[in-house]
Amino acid sequence: MFEEWASQFETAIGRCGLAWTEAGVTGVQLPEADPKDCLARLTRHGAKRVKAADVPPEIAELIADLQAFLSGQPTGFDGLRLDMKRHSAFERAAYDALREVGWGKTVTYGELAARIGRPNGAQAIGMAMGRNSWPVIVPCHRVLGANGWLGGFSAPGGMLTKKALLAREGVYPDGGQLKLFE
Repeated sequence: MFEEWASQFETAIGRCGLAWTEAGVTGVQLPEADPKDCLARLTRHGAKRVKAADVPPEIAELIADLQAFLSGQPTGFDGLRLDMKRHSAFERAAYDALREVGWGKTVTYGELAARIGRPNGAQAIGMAMGRNSWPVIVPCHRVLGANGWLGGFSAPGGMLTKKALLAREGVYPDGGQLKLFE
């Protein structure tokens, strides 16, 4: 058994959360309608709650980076250690490959599958994205379906959140038409 910790923090889009072990970050939680739900998801594996003022320096730096990213500032998470022990080898390969897709860029499910040697694995990539424990850090919002179709998004807010994250990076797969109806 390993020890895990979790903390919540404010961002431009609401109260987010982060969980980690000594091996690395185990999860990022985007805002929920009720902040208690965010905390419940963060601690569902037994993580101990840590006040934001008491997080280790590496985690404090990551929180600042996440706050910057969610404010629309180009931010990379290169070199950040992720604790992936809850994920399969396939998922790990997909997440590692996706982390190479930079700010303002996108990739299709099929292209990502091909990058990890599974050219017919687009559906499996979709399932892996749905299990992504690190939205934004492992930028699953940058994965689109063929022909620019948005695909799915399992984080709170669903497709609206995916579109908002892409828009922060200047990416409008639908040509920005949603703004007409918001």
